[in-house]
Amino acid sequence: MTKRVLNVVTNVGHYDDPSHTTGLWLSELTHAWRVFEEHGYEQTLVSPAGGAVPLEPRALKFPNYDRTAKAWRADPENMALL
Repeated sequence: MTKRVLNVVTNVGHYDDPSHTTGLWLSELTHAWRVFEEHGYEQTLVSPAGGAVPLEPRALKFPNYDRTAKAWRADPENMALL
């Protein structure tokens, strides 16, 4: 039997104030994705509204922007999932 994981990520790009941006903390996804991948899980990535997944700007800076997040952003196939 195939082991599967459904990864659900946000579509929310800002708080009540549109100038206060937010989004997916990429490393939260990439850390889990790597562990599940290493254990042979088939993974699917979805979002509640479908479509584009915004990235949290603060998550793309040190110290949150780590090796797994950088590798994900450098991979066009992974970025297409978002």
